Amino acid sequence: MADEEPVDPKKYLEEQCKPKCVKPLLEYKACVKRIEGDESGHKHCTGQYFDYWHCIDKCVAPKLFEKLK
Repeated sequence: MADEEPVDPKKYLEEQCKPKCVKPLLEYKACVKRIEGDESGHKHCTGQYFDYWHCIDKCVAPKLFEKLK
């Protein structure tokens, strides 16, 4: 049993939190669709992407650190 690789609970917790962050995900997807035809490379959805992951991180953090104590 000592040879087993430890399991990272973060991935599991992220999957649990994704349904709680639907609004930022939809905003990101809408942005991606809006800029699909941009050939210049100046348009991006970085802000919406980070908003989505911020929501997930905010949901995961308390649960994750509870397990680390």
